[in-house]
Amino acid sequence: MSADEAGRLVRQLAGSVPVEVLDPGPKGSDVGDEQARRLAALGRFRAALDAEELVSEAAGRVTASAAEETVWLGASLADLSAVTGRSRQAARKRWPELGSVYRRRKWLGNHVEDISYLAGLLASRADDLVPGRGYGTFMKLVRQLREGLRRCEADFASDAQDRTNPAARWRALDDLVNVTMREIIGMAGKPATPEADFALHGARGVLAYYDHATAEEQ
Repeated sequence: MSADEAGRLVRQLAGSVPVEVLDPGPKGSDVGDEQARRLAALGRFRAALDAEELVSEAAGRVTASAAEETVWLGASLADLSAVTGRSRQAARKRWPELGSVYRRRKWLGNHVEDISYLAGLLASRADDLVPGRGYGTFMKLVRQLREGLRRCEADFASDAQDRTNPAARWRALDDLVNVTMREIIGMAGKPATPEADFALHGARGVLAYYDHATAEEQ
């Protein structure tokens, strides 16, 4: 969008909603109906300020969303810095959540197969991990895990590039580990079989590795 187009947008927004302001009263130098015209101009000025704030906030949200998407696609803060012309520290300060996204995406990118394998083991042995209480909630989480695994298989298939949102698949994989697996591990009851114990142990290992790798740098 050019500066002229942005200006037209602000004027359009400013003109769409009348704004009333306090009339400062007549001035000694007024000529003709300048008092009324001045009051109307002050109203347009107030409306333009409001529109400017709205546009700025909307642009900020769009920019933040675009920055996050690039990081989910593997960009680093240094890559963002090269585009913005500012330091990585400036990017980190403006979008503090991107550091976490970068660490999660980096770890996930190196462990897709590990996650799929161990989450699959956990799903296959879920019936032997049912807790004493909260059966319905636990089985709902197991269904979510199985659905997440099916999506992961489809999202990361060799022919998935043209039918998959590349950024969304990483978010979904992150949810699979950080939300669904975490909640299942937290709710799981005592393993009823050695295989279930192995599956639970492996899932805990994945989650511990995830937490360690994605922890905020001190």
